[in-house]
Amino acid sequence: MKKISNVIIKVKDKIKKRKLRKKLQSTDFTIVSNNCWGSFTYQKYGIEYKSPTVGLYILGHDFVKLCADWEKYFKYKLEFIPWKQASYYYALTDTTPYPVAKLGDIEIYFMHYHSEEEAAEKWYRRVKRINPDHMIFKLSQREECSKEDIKKFVQLPLEHKICFSYEKVNGAIIVPELKNFSGDEMEIINRHFDDLTILNE
Repeated sequence: MKKISNVIIKVKDKIKKRKLRKKLQSTDFTIVSNNCWGSFTYQKYGIEYKSPTVGLYILGHDFVKLCADWEKYFKYKLEFIPWKQASYYYALTDTTPYPVAKLGDIEIYFMHYHSEEEAAEKWYRRVKRINPDHMIFKLSQREECSKEDIKKFVQLPLEHKICFSYEKVNGAIIVPELKNFSGDEMEIINRHFDDLTILNE
């Protein structure tokens, strides 16, 4: 009975995602996100990951640098560093270690990967899937993301970008719940924003 129940749940989930995909004008888009919002969005619609920035996070100031010159950064080779050498280590001392890499002068925190080999393999594979003609850049005010970082991101000359902030910044969508928030932000973001708004632009 449990197996049958699991099959029914999976079928219902596939049907739900198929209905959601029909609302999209295209499924070939790349989401460059500072955290897991991008991966959860792909999962929501049942779409293959077409971005290397899934299952990881990037500190606010580093993410702004990445977005400002993404073509350059995505050509760099990952250079993995010891856990204790990560600049954000002071906030992770009670966390089980996971791979951290330098991409040029920025750091990538592969929080959902078990090894450097897995992180690297999936990163390079997904870099090849990037669609440069349909890119969406998204930043949330978390993980050392300052108000100044938000301002810089909003001012970047990117055609499609979205920003969520708990501080008031022109061009950003205010999400008060983000302050001191930890975990999956998808639910609280959805209270303030319909992702179809930017996915179909």
